Amino acid sequence: MGYMNARQHHIAAAATRLFLTEGVGVSTARIAKAAGVSNGTLFNAFATKQDLIDAIFSSAKTEMFASMPHAGAATFDRQHLHDNWDGYIAWARAKPETCKIMHFLLDSGLASQATQDAINVIAAPYVDWLQSALDQGLIRGPSVSFIGNLIFFYTDLVITENLQQPDVDLAFDMLCNAIGLDT
Repeated sequence: MGYMNARQHHIAAAATRLFLTEGVGVSTARIAKAAGVSNGTLFNAFATKQDLIDAIFSSAKTEMFASMPHAGAATFDRQHLHDNWDGYIAWARAKPETCKIMHFLLDSGLASQATQDAINVIAAPYVDWLQSALDQGLIRGPSVSFIGNLIFFYTDLVITENLQQPDVDLAFDMLCNAIGLDT
């Protein structure tokens, strides 16, 4: 999961650019042309368009979780959360197309249930980490899902607004305040 060979990566990159500009309704023939490959080559790399969508989503989510050094750390504290925050922001700024397509495919619900289930396995340590912090009273919120979405909302807002230091630090302080993490 998340791994693509060079040919698949090349096709997925072309598809990503087209999905972001023209939507996922773009034809596979158009994707193949943009990638500089034949339709047959595209379908040898990805048996279906759904497989292509799933590979793009899986790869982006895998990269995103890999950017957070303490996702699933044994302890939850402000520094671990800050390190994850910095890692995600650095990844999203370095890979803006990947971040955008991840959100686009997440929001559209186009990833297959099997791919979503596989991503949930990757996300489980992070979810467990937040649940443990919530259970211990280190953070507060109505649910882990709400807290996770709040964290991603704040980080994505930093990226969208192109905030720089010290405003990034201020946004992190605001997040910590929102989830009840002692400053």
